[in-house]
Amino acid sequence: MSAPWTTALATVAQQLNGGRIEWMLVGSAATALRGAAIIAGDIDIAIRTAGDVTRATALLLTPAAPQLDEPPDWISTAAEPTLHFGDAGERWTFGRWIVDGVKVELAHIDAPSAAELMIETRAPMVWRVRETLNCHGHPVPTVPIEVQLATMIARHQDARIAATLAALDGTPLNLPLLRRAISDKRSEAPDLTVPESLQHLLAQDQPATD
Repeated sequence: MSAPWTTALATVAQQLNGGRIEWMLVGSAATALRGAAIIAGDIDIAIRTAGDVTRATALLLTPAAPQLDEPPDWISTAAEPTLHFGDAGERWTFGRWIVDGVKVELAHIDAPSAAELMIETRAPMVWRVRETLNCHGHPVPTVPIEVQLATMIARHQDARIAATLAALDGTPLNLPLLRRAISDKRSEAPDLTVPESLQHLLAQDQPATD
């Protein structure tokens, strides 16, 4: 595991862990860290509280905009370390950095409607089932793969689902968690359809019905 994004992730993990920031890797990097054959274009991190996003600025702050061939629209600087946007339904506290040439985005999303849902990124419940992976010797709190699979299903990412299942290589999934994540994701994607590659797994150990 020597792709440039893993070096950046190790740097970020070291800084956030050292600063006692409560965080969780999400998005494509979380899937790729498990060995899935996908490209992690950037690093997306959920932060437990809005205050911790602000505290992270002291750890990852970019003092001036870096010179990049394709700079992002906005990055965290000393003058403007975080952005705040959204509405009462979904309020964001957001920071963006360039670490070792890789875009790193941190966000806390306050979404009251997701408070009791097992969905990636915004739901407090996911923090209870975080998993800890490793990147170049640094612990990386990571969103459960079952919750990520529900996101992939909603986004019709069949190729990513296949790559993820291949990377798991027979490692059993937490089926109750997967069923819960899919059910809760339907609150946002009512037309969610589970692909055949997962249907046979979800049918396992289901209680018999008359």
